Order: sequence, then structure tokens, then C-alpha cells
Amino acid sequence: MSGYIESFRGHVLNSQCDLMGHMNVQFYNGCISQAMATMFAAVGLRPEDMKSRERGFAAIEQSNRYHAELLPGDIIHMESGVLKSSSRTLTFHHKLFNSSTGKLSYEATITAAFMDLEARKAIPFEEEMKNNIASLTVIGEDA
Repeated sequence: MSGYIESFRGHVLNSQCDLMGHMNVQFYNGCISQAMATMFAAVGLRPEDMKSRERGFAAIEQSNRYHAELLPGDIIHMESGVLKSSSRTLTFHHKLFNSSTGKLSYEATITAAFMDLEARKAIPFEEEMKNNIASLTVIGEDA
């Protein structure tokens, strides 16, 4: 079973495009930023936990790959899953699609550490989070 879930849906605005008329690279990362909020909740870290318990994630590595251009008005969606995990880190895989054509436009792999925000250090995942991570883990050819 694939661990990918839909993590973001939107469309490309004219104001997000560069001089060549394509979505500018900064907005691909904006899609990831929104998708990560969905993934944090899916892992078991809700916004109220981030505030009250001072927990969060910090990105430590990212790689990007661009496959096809996105243009103003394109409807887009992102699917995200977990490629691998350790006791304190997750590696997320995000795939951004042109929803109308189904064509993969962009993908990113991001490794993030689970953090105690007050102590500013990586900490181990809680048991409930480990179970959620397992259900989001991408298996086999889906990766």
C-alpha cells in the first residue's frame, strides 16, 4: 500500500509566474510549505502541540527535481509520503502534479528533524507518531 496522501491543492496565479510565464521556483517551495503542515498533522504533530508543547520540525536537507512547467491557471495538487525515518528524522517525498493532465511537474525530497523547540535539539519520536509514520511510509515502486 502506498503511503502517499494528498497534502496540498491549489492553482497557479499570474503573480506566481516569472518573466517567461512559468511558475517561479520560489512558489514550488511555497507548495511544499503548505503540504508540510498537512504532513505534520498526519504524523501526529498538530498546530496546538507545536505551540503548547514546543515541538516542531526543522528541515536539514532538500533536493528538488523539475519535470514540467506550470503555467498561470493550472490546477495543481501535491502528494506526499515518508521515504524513510530514523528515531529523530523523517525523509519526506513530495510530488507536485498538474491536476488537469496528471503529469508530474516537480518533486522534492526533504529530510527534517523532530525538535524540542525550547531546547533547540532533535528528540526521538513519540510512540503514536511512530505508528503514524509507518502508515505514511512509501513502499516499493511507489517511492
